[in-house]
Amino acid sequence: MNIYLKELKDYRKAMFFWTIAIIAFMLSAMSKYQGYAKSGTSINEVIESMPAGLGAVLGFKGLDMQTAGGFFAMCALYLSIMLGVHAVLLGSGIISKEESDKTIEFLYTKPVSRNTILFSKMLAALTTIVILNIVTAITSVISVAAFAEGPPMSSDIIFLMPSIFFLQLWFLMIGATFAAVMRQPRRAGTYSASVLLATFVISAFVDITDRFGFLRYMTPFKYFDPKTIFAEHSYSVTYILITLMATAIMLAWSGVAYRNRDFII
Repeated sequence: MNIYLKELKDYRKAMFFWTIAIIAFMLSAMSKYQGYAKSGTSINEVIESMPAGLGAVLGFKGLDMQTAGGFFAMCALYLSIMLGVHAVLLGSGIISKEESDKTIEFLYTKPVSRNTILFSKMLAALTTIVILNIVTAITSVISVAAFAEGPPMSSDIIFLMPSIFFLQLWFLMIGATFAAVMRQPRRAGTYSASVLLATFVISAFVDITDRFGFLRYMTPFKYFDPKTIFAEHSYSVTYILITLMATAIMLAWSGVAYRNRDFII
C-alpha cells in the first residue's frame, strides 16, 4: 500500500498539468464550434474543400461536423491521442524511474517482493488513468453544454468515454511492457510512443482507402474509433475481448521480465 500511495503522490503533479491541458483543449475546441455556429459558416463545406486524405488524417471523415455530436466525436479522437500519450509515458516511466533516478537499491532493501512492487505500480497507474478519464468526461460534458445549443449530449459523451479508457489501457500496458522487457528501460518511452504514432498512422491509412482495410486489426484506434461508436452507438465485443486478452498477456509478460531482470544500479 505504501508503494501504491507513493506512486500516486509522485504522479499527482503530472496529472494536474495533463488536466489543465485537457480543459484548455476542450474549451478551445468548443468555443471554435460555437464561433462557426453563430457566424453561420458551414463546417462541412470547409472540410469538403480540403483534400480527402487530409480529412481522414485529421479525423473528419464520415462525421457531420455541423452537429455538436459530430464535432465532439472528432474531439474524442484527439482526446484519445492525448490520453494515449499520457498512458504510454506513464506505463514506461512508472516501471523504469527507479533505475533512471538511481534509487533502485533503496527500493529493494524494503521487505517486499518484486511481484508486490510491480502490482502496486500498475495499480497506481491504473488509478491514474481512470481519474484522468473521469476528469475528461466531466470537462467534456461541461464544455459541450456551455458552448453547444440543442438537446443535452451528456449520455452520448459518457457513452464514448470507455472507448478512450480502452485505448489508455492499451498504451499503458505497451509502455509498461517495453520498460519491463528492455535492457535499457530509459528508452522505453521513446519506443512505446513510436508504437502509438505508428498505430495512429495505420488507422489514418485505413480511413483514407479501403485497400488498407485489413490493417484495422493492427491498431487499437480502429477497435475504439469514436466516430464509429458514436454513429452505431455500440461497442464491438470482439475488440473488447481482444483488448482484455492483450492486457492480460502484456501484464504476465511484464511480470516475468520484471522478476528476472538484472537492474541497472
